[in-house]
Amino acid sequence: MSEQDLRDSLQQAVWDEPPLDFDPDTFMARAEQLTRRRRALMSVGVATALIIATVATLPAFLTSGRNRVESATGVSTTSSATTPSTLNFPWPPNDVKRRGHTYLEDQPFLASMWEVVISPALQHEGAEVSSIGTWSPDFQPSAYARDRSVNDILMGSVDYVGPTGAAQLNITLAGPGGWGPTPEGMCRNLPDPSTCSPVKRPDGSVVVAVELGGKTGSGGFYTGERTVYHYRKDGSVVGMTSRPRLADPNAALGVSVPMNFDQLTRLATNESITLPN
Repeated sequence: MSEQDLRDSLQQAVWDEPPLDFDPDTFMARAEQLTRRRRALMSVGVATALIIATVATLPAFLTSGRNRVESATGVSTTSSATTPSTLNFPWPPNDVKRRGHTYLEDQPFLASMWEVVISPALQHEGAEVSSIGTWSPDFQPSAYARDRSVNDILMGSVDYVGPTGAAQLNITLAGPGGWGPTPEGMCRNLPDPSTCSPVKRPDGSVVVAVELGGKTGSGGFYTGERTVYHYRKDGSVVGMTSRPRLADPNAALGVSVPMNFDQLTRLATNESITLPN
């Protein structure tokens, strides 16, 4: 047997034996120290994992909670920037006086406003000039009128062709004190499916953005129209509603609403679109 073979044989015979200077007490103390360190690291790891999991699931939990509240109240909001409880917008404003508008008196003003303000604004939003029909508004009954009055809310629609095809714009003008529902009330009274978002503007007025859905003959749902109501500080309201003009209502599924909320907001907040003082 060679010297190397002898060395290998001796190493195999004693490989699992402790070294000559082995101290059992020192060994156990070191083992306990390593065990405590390992447990501490595991605790930190578990705590970190729980924090990450909590942060990751918190938005979903809040969203779920908001959806449950919306389901309970029957209102679905598109924006949480301003909620009805934080609007702080009394309606109607104090000491607002009804003016008792009549179409005969207002007709010259309305005709001029259409020619100078509304029609150009509609063209700016993409309406083809030659396609714009006649706007023939009139004071008429409305479910939103206060005191069942018909002489302070004017409504009228106009047909046109825009980037998405045949379209219709409905215009509502309510004189000071003529509009009943508060901004919050508009959102509470909408049918399903719908969305509603009241937002207070920097100038103190309020914009309510509404999107209503519809049901086709086959039972499918679609977005039927969008409306923006501008609640003004003088107690008046201007509403702009956009919807596609369809010969067959069953063809509404998949058809885009002509105007988006930004376009409708520009029209509704145009201070030149109003009833005469």
